[in-house]
Amino acid sequence: MFFNSKRVIVGLTTYYNENLMISLSGLSRFGKGAILIIHNDNPDTKITRRQIKDMGYKGRLYIINSSHNIGLLNSRLAIIDFVKQRRIAAGWFIFVDDDDILLNLDIPKIKSNHFAIIQNMAVIRTRLRDVLCAMMHPKDIQIDNQNIYMVRPHIGLAGTLVRTVHMIRLADVLHFAQTGLSDVIEGLNFRPPTDMIMWSALNIVAHNGASDSTPIYMDTVNYIATDLDTVSQKYGMPILPENNINDKIMAIIAKCDTVIHSAVADMSKDVTLSSHQTDSE
Repeated sequence: MFFNSKRVIVGLTTYYNENLMISLSGLSRFGKGAILIIHNDNPDTKITRRQIKDMGYKGRLYIINSSHNIGLLNSRLAIIDFVKQRRIAAGWFIFVDDDDILLNLDIPKIKSNHFAIIQNMAVIRTRLRDVLCAMMHPKDIQIDNQNIYMVRPHIGLAGTLVRTVHMIRLADVLHFAQTGLSDVIEGLNFRPPTDMIMWSALNIVAHNGASDSTPIYMDTVNYIATDLDTVSQKYGMPILPENNINDKIMAIIAKCDTVIHSAVADMSKDVTLSSHQTDSE
């Protein structure tokens, strides 16, 4: 049912570069099966090719060292923009966080209207030794629903394979909607749920003009997330709202969805208007 794709772009975002030891433990197993693009969002550090090679990765590699901190959303957009500008050819794209482990790059034989492949995610939540085990022998981890639990299915952009053409289209829409999204996000008193915002936006973009476009679910584990960090704040802001967490997160996603729908409609109008002007000339 599966075959191994040799053309998958892996977008890896990092700030605490020490975490790369975790993510590279998985990526180094792919050999030349990945085109790895790293965006370093920490302006106080510089990642070199030698560092990544020393961590075991031997495949095709690009590194973007940012001159200033731009946040997860813009860090991911910088990777997609890099792919578009360099015309890096690959049918599929996947984002990975620097403290998580990608297990495989397997692509099932699916229909052309499937724009993404949703799978399962194992989450390590309590013990360091489980992280070390996952780094060395990921197939040996045991789901006990206490120290390690399963998210089935995992809904989000990190760890989800997406057709590159849709990922590039997503970036175009997010750039167009940047002002509107900033208006929503800047008013928050907790960190925005960037991964879910981007996933929801991807679905809107993929469905635009193709109502039968849909993700497909494969009941397999392809991603291990580490969740040992129990701090309540990150980068000087609370990670979650103080109360009504799910309601507030869903409300933010809904507001962002409204911005995305408007951006898609406006961009479609611009294309139609440009087409009419060309025809008249």
